[in-house]
Amino acid sequence: MKFSRKYGLICLLGVAISLTACKKWLDITPRTQIKESEQFSSRQGFIDALFGIYQRAATDSMYGNSLSFGVLDVLAGRYENKSGIGNWYGGLARYNYTSTASGTLNVERKISEIWGAAYNAIAQANYILKNVDSHRDILDETTYGIIKGETLGMRAFMHFDLLRLYAPAYNTANAQKPAIPYMELFTVVPQDRLTVAAVTDKCEKELLEAETLLSVNKDIDQIAGNQGSTSADLFLMYRQNHLNYWAVKATLARLYLYKGDKVNALKYAKEVIDSKKFRFITAAEINNDASTTASDMTFSSEHIFSIYVSDLRRVVEELFKQTPNNNNNDSRDLYTALSKVNAMYEKDLPFYGTDIRLPDASKSLWTPATIVGVAYVYSKKYHADNPNNVKQRLIPVLRLPEMYYIAAEAAPTPDEGLTYLNTVRVARGLPALTASDKLEAEILKEYRKEFYGEGQLWFYFKRKNTITIPDGTGIIMTEAAYTFPRPQAEIEFGK
Repeated sequence: MKFSRKYGLICLLGVAISLTACKKWLDITPRTQIKESEQFSSRQGFIDALFGIYQRAATDSMYGNSLSFGVLDVLAGRYENKSGIGNWYGGLARYNYTSTASGTLNVERKISEIWGAAYNAIAQANYILKNVDSHRDILDETTYGIIKGETLGMRAFMHFDLLRLYAPAYNTANAQKPAIPYMELFTVVPQDRLTVAAVTDKCEKELLEAETLLSVNKDIDQIAGNQGSTSADLFLMYRQNHLNYWAVKATLARLYLYKGDKVNALKYAKEVIDSKKFRFITAAEINNDASTTASDMTFSSEHIFSIYVSDLRRVVEELFKQTPNNNNNDSRDLYTALSKVNAMYEKDLPFYGTDIRLPDASKSLWTPATIVGVAYVYSKKYHADNPNNVKQRLIPVLRLPEMYYIAAEAAPTPDEGLTYLNTVRVARGLPALTASDKLEAEILKEYRKEFYGEGQLWFYFKRKNTITIPDGTGIIMTEAAYTFPRPQAEIEFGK
């Protein structure tokens, strides 16, 4: 089938940005349309256009909600209060992707919005790539490498997530099945769908090109220091909020594991780990008081790549808090039974009560609530109560623990794999495991513990073809249950 003109037509032609403070590049605001010649007549024009990609990635239909704590975590069984049939979440939790129940809030619409938002952001990337080589005369080498490298990387990154959502999982049987269009041109001309293998190959090629482009500037990626950028050039600050050199490597590690290439998955995961650009937060550093500027409940020193969501507080007030205007409204709230969270973190096992992620940890990352006599908890991970705390508006997309989990799974022997897994466990206050015979089961446990509210657990379940989702609705999973259908509008525009 063809890629719909509906999504190709949508592309913002410019983004304005204030340069008055270090965090201001994150709070970008769309301009009205600008002529292409004007947009790319200066270095700042390219920078504004690049920031437009990240702005799109931060929307509710992408990593600002659906592709983090929203749709993907509902699919992964994170919120058992969403398993009922009284609202659209119930259809989603049962993988009924064509459900149009609940009027405008329905599963089919949500799935379509993700597709449209992602291809919208890809169109913005193509808009930049259409112009960047022909305007090299106005860009210095550092700026050119960053603009083109990040743009190529983001185009591949978003195609990869679309592939993982709207196509069957990569394996020998599925490699030649039709997947998604790979949009490489800024055009409204419909494009054919490529196979799973072909899309994967294109993602790999573009990520490798992005790695090369960004490698000459890797020392400017001032990542260590918990967002503590010091460059005088605003464009070179907050590199964790760009698809930086190390984020490209982390994405390659994720992609290689997805396609079963464990040698390269281990290679790239180790390069990120060994860079020492990222570090695990310590228990002493955790601050769960969202009213302070010290609050850092997403562990930003571990972020390899995170998305800045300027209005994250709006979403959190609706989904993760009890407020006078939101008294546990089941159509919005996202919470989990305390008993299930404790079981997930294996609280009753010896020494496991020291896990810094537990609800009763000394600096708990959870808010307790009693609803109809049952003890529940809300995640505090995204509470954003201090307007001056940039860290409170970050949604992690790639984090350091995943690199250790990839290395653990891709290691040549289970004993070597256990060493990587134990690094994360010890950092979280857990004892190191001594037996490697159940390594895969322990990796699954850690994915469940670590990525609450981040969407990555769903992708793990799909890649491993998990038959029954833990804490889910009990449905036996199939390829259809793991694969989003393309939007009906997309199909209608096909041949």
